[in-house]
Amino acid sequence: MKHPVILIMTDQHRLDTMHYANPSAPCLTPALDALAEESLCFENAYTNAPVCTPARSALYTGLYPSVTGMCTNIYQNGCNTHELADAPYLLPRRLNAAGYACGYTGKWHLGIGKDKTACSEGRELLARRERGYMGADAYLHYGTLPSDVGFIGDDFPGHGNGGHGTALFRQYLADNGLKQELTDLYRGHRKGDHSKGAIVASGEETTPEYFISLRARQIVDQLRSREQPFFMAVNFWGPHEPYYVTQEDYDLYRDLDVPPWPSFTDSKAVENKLHCLVQRPEMDWDFFANNLRHYYAAITGIDRQIGRLVQHLKDTGVYDDCYIIFCADHGDSQGCHNGMENKSGHLYNETTKIPLMIKPPRGMAHTVTKQLASTVDIYATVLDAAGYGADNWQAGHSLLPLLTQPDKAVRDYAVCECVSAFPLIGMQRMYRCGDFKYIFNCGGSDELYDEIRDPHEMTNLVDDPAYADRLHQLREGLAAAMYHHGDDAAPWYCKVNHIGDWALYDNE
Repeated sequence: MKHPVILIMTDQHRLDTMHYANPSAPCLTPALDALAEESLCFENAYTNAPVCTPARSALYTGLYPSVTGMCTNIYQNGCNTHELADAPYLLPRRLNAAGYACGYTGKWHLGIGKDKTACSEGRELLARRERGYMGADAYLHYGTLPSDVGFIGDDFPGHGNGGHGTALFRQYLADNGLKQELTDLYRGHRKGDHSKGAIVASGEETTPEYFISLRARQIVDQLRSREQPFFMAVNFWGPHEPYYVTQEDYDLYRDLDVPPWPSFTDSKAVENKLHCLVQRPEMDWDFFANNLRHYYAAITGIDRQIGRLVQHLKDTGVYDDCYIIFCADHGDSQGCHNGMENKSGHLYNETTKIPLMIKPPRGMAHTVTKQLASTVDIYATVLDAAGYGADNWQAGHSLLPLLTQPDKAVRDYAVCECVSAFPLIGMQRMYRCGDFKYIFNCGGSDELYDEIRDPHEMTNLVDDPAYADRLHQLREGLAAAMYHHGDDAAPWYCKVNHIGDWALYDNE
């Protein structure tokens, strides 16, 4: 029997906001807490990249960014492929071939589509073309949106900027006689600040989160009417900024005391110049405390909409029969390690670890596993549920065996790739194996952390002679993983680190 599969994804969502991973988390998330009670929950799930486009590309290709070419956000320096290419191995195409109908709503960020005037990124691309940028021409009349690759539902081109300015959301407001009204607008006071937010005074019906939940329910009903198994991808833009939250949700956190993270002032020297891209020059915890109150409110607002979707699945008889996979594309810095904001530029746990839960048909007893998982595994897991064998799983591993054997590993390591989400790019790779995490920073010093003894990653062991053998093992392990995954940077990584064939030239 083929079961429906519902994938619910949030954007830039920290693992430590989830009660299954952090019982003292201040976030009020009754819907996700209830889902966790029937799910397998992961403490060590990693994104394949702490940037939106490459993280999302893994879901639909099962491949790492170094292979897809979607190495950072589309139409930015460092990204080699700007529109997700249609191919038989794409998740919706394989599901279609297995008899599944596929639905989609919410954030896409894997292409602009053919109409380059349909979103702000496309219009900027055309403006750059007028200034002589030749890179626009290759994609001028080509582009992919969900409906181009086997999905029914909604096409939101580009990033979507929180959904607020998209054509479909504006049309929804107009069709229902609604108008979004914002009060208490704030944003960072420096050029380049990422954080901004406001109170949505017009109520939750005028938020993109409400709209996405509504559209998800409507599309699920369309899929159900086809009398065939289906896959539904529901993609919220939050809690990624802008933090536009309702008064009701913000009031829950207005007076919340938000203490600094242990790593906020860890007095550690900057390991990598790319860190400076996301480190604020002033150490102002009040800035982050304000952000986090809005951030937590955004999560609570999304949780309520997830609750509406889950209730609809129960009301229509889908819930007990379906898999529900909840995850995020990556995490969020929010002041970690000397005042970092946003994401990218570093590979600390705050951005590389993600929430991940799997509810099987008929549910299961709440279980938390410490086994490693990756976003590339979600592709494999969905295909496994649809009946595809391991030969089709690309670089990932199905996580379904963990539902019955949560202590038996399906993978030995997790890899995370990054080249930054900014015009100033630099190669970074992360390798987690056993209790240790190694980070290769092409633009600076490498990093080595004991994840058990040092969960906040405040003591870099890379130059400690006592860990020299472990460091060498991890560097060799990352090299093997890079070659295995087809990462073109593998030989150059080996050359820089004097490992593999290049060890012959080590003079030490």
